[in-house]
Amino acid sequence: MNEIFRRELVWLNEECESWDSFFETIGKRLFEKGFVNESFGKALAAREADFPTGLKTEFCETAIPHTDVEYVERASISFVRFSNPIRFLHMGMPEAVVNAEFAFVLGVKEPQEQVEVLSTLVALISDKDAVEQLTSLKSEQEISDMLNRFFEANMREQ
Repeated sequence: MNEIFRRELVWLNEECESWDSFFETIGKRLFEKGFVNESFGKALAAREADFPTGLKTEFCETAIPHTDVEYVERASISFVRFSNPIRFLHMGMPEAVVNAEFAFVLGVKEPQEQVEVLSTLVALISDKDAVEQLTSLKSEQEISDMLNRFFEANMREQ
């Protein structure tokens, strides 16, 4: 999973009205880049409706949408920073609303990697310094470099 974050999979200041429109947009972009199949966006939306992915920590509110590996062509994690927060329901507490400032869209190809990726992302969004960097860094390259360094330092070897 080295260098899983790529500059071309980082989007800053995204404008989306809802998680549904976001999934349509991100699904199309990732399909055009060859990372997912054409049904990925719809699969994200269907899974989100049943299993919400919003998370709230002391330092930020985010979402970590993902779906089954059958929709993924190449492993990746996309990072999206929204111009205005998008409303997601909380993972594990669907009655709670999360106003996601960020989203990490998982394209995990190997199911056994998903738990470790998710736990590393939770560590990331629970780290005040990391969240401040995700909020303040200006370029896609700076964000992808920072995320790769965090994952290298915090994710156990597979």
